[in-house]
Amino acid sequence: MISVETAVHLIQQHLPDWGTETVPLTEPRYSRLAEAISSDRPYPPIDRIMMDGIALRWAAYESGQRAFPILGVVPAGEVPPMLTDPQACFEVMTGAALPQGCDLVIPYEVLEIRDGMAYIRHPEPWSPYQFVHRCGSDAPAGQQVLAAGTPLHSPAWGILASVGQTEVRVQRRPRTQIVATGNELLPPDHVPQPHQLRLSNAYALMAALKRQGYAQVSIIHLPDDPVQLATHYRQASQEYDLLIYCGGVSKGKFDYLPQLWRDQGVEQYIHGVAQCPGKPLWFGVDHRQQTAVFGLPGNPVSSLVCLHRYVLDMPPLYARLATPFAFEQPLTYFLPVKLETTKTAELIAHPRPMHNSGDFLALADSDGFLELPASQAVFAAGECYRYFPWS
Repeated sequence: MISVETAVHLIQQHLPDWGTETVPLTEPRYSRLAEAISSDRPYPPIDRIMMDGIALRWAAYESGQRAFPILGVVPAGEVPPMLTDPQACFEVMTGAALPQGCDLVIPYEVLEIRDGMAYIRHPEPWSPYQFVHRCGSDAPAGQQVLAAGTPLHSPAWGILASVGQTEVRVQRRPRTQIVATGNELLPPDHVPQPHQLRLSNAYALMAALKRQGYAQVSIIHLPDDPVQLATHYRQASQEYDLLIYCGGVSKGKFDYLPQLWRDQGVEQYIHGVAQCPGKPLWFGVDHRQQTAVFGLPGNPVSSLVCLHRYVLDMPPLYARLATPFAFEQPLTYFLPVKLETTKTAELIAHPRPMHNSGDFLALADSDGFLELPASQAVFAAGECYRYFPWS
């Protein structure tokens, strides 16, 4: 068996590049930018008012003038007027363009407005352009505002809209099919016999993929029949970029898949990782079709852990172990945890250990899992480890 680190490296090295696609602004989803985005004009494009109040010349205020006749009101969205009288002012609203000839904004909170005059009741040492968001201070025209590879979270979509990008080129998420295998499985709406199980793994995996921006995900269930499995693979490998199998990858008499994939021309890179749960993990690539194949163990906790550790694009997070934990085998251990956030900006992970990797219900009270290194057997409270959230 190989280490978790080696498995990650092999997957990153051999996973196909599925290219890019164009996504409209009206259909935002999580992905990563495939191109750099630049500002189409200065930001802000005007000297922008930051406080409701009056706009005037700083020199008039600095000279000691404290009463100003009001020439008019300037709301947001109008062409800024010219200050024709250097001793006067305009009432201005937040977001409006600074009137021409003005270089100071004084907020209403220190003013008294009556009879067409603005009186400054609480003078302060205001500076030129106080409460003014200067033109181009955020970004000049043509400056890169989003780099290629940037995750498209909600602020990024807002920035795209602000610079006029009605569509954007992103890294294409693969067309994905989840293949649940096993004669014991029934659809969720069926009533199983004691020796049967409702198909559940695939729906958990699909939910995780959808949350990560995988727009094209389907589910199929196949029995442990090598002929049907081979027939399905030949067709599916032409239609999908990513095939994720649940079950059938260990060393049992009905675990046909590893040999079947090799027979179909899939180049194997991983079969067996020194981890718990999820030891039988399989990964290979059909280079003729540019289709990646992941064989996840059939136990539900194992399949979910493997998906989050090896398939999804998860940013690195770390959390501290709340209580001591021990695991004697020389394997990387994925420990389900309940997360606590503290007022001192720490993530505290409370262990929610399972009875075994089939103990799906144990995950109900968990938020994710810690990756505990194989080099240790005892893990002390307060030690910090890599954390993978379920969402």
